[in-house]
Amino acid sequence: MMRRKISSIGILTGLLTVSMSHGIAFADISGKHPYYLHARSDLRKAEILLQHSDESNVVQETKIAYQNVHNAIREIDRAAVYDRKDVDDNPPVDNSIAHLDRLRAIYKLLRSAEKDISREEDNRSAVGLRNRAEANINQAKRRVEIAVSRDVVDDLLHDRY
Repeated sequence: MMRRKISSIGILTGLLTVSMSHGIAFADISGKHPYYLHARSDLRKAEILLQHSDESNVVQETKIAYQNVHNAIREIDRAAVYDRKDVDDNPPVDNSIAHLDRLRAIYKLLRSAEKDISREEDNRSAVGLRNRAEANINQAKRRVEIAVSRDVVDDLLHDRY
């Protein structure tokens, strides 16, 4: 009987330890959709990088991409409210990135944000907002793709490689 009590206590202690460590791992992420914060952080970085002056052949595309990213952030903020997320994230961004590398970095950030918010949404009130944010991210990605292709073609035509 004593042996059974010890093993039961050991199992209970193990389960408590596992459940507490799982809670600690996600302590900074409240609600059911923690990826909003990750996506928002990536989008804020992309938004800041898109604010830099650009070459004339890509200015129009980057301005539209900026507006799409800004709209996506606004939709994510509205959706995050349903999950009680803290959306006051303004991450520092390295502004010294070269032009084409900056566009590549923006594109990677957009893809990362898209991956984060495309996960299953449990809150029906946030689904439409999440879908609009995702559409804005896709539009921004397309504009960055156009900007990159215009920049590369322009550099090839003017022997800047």
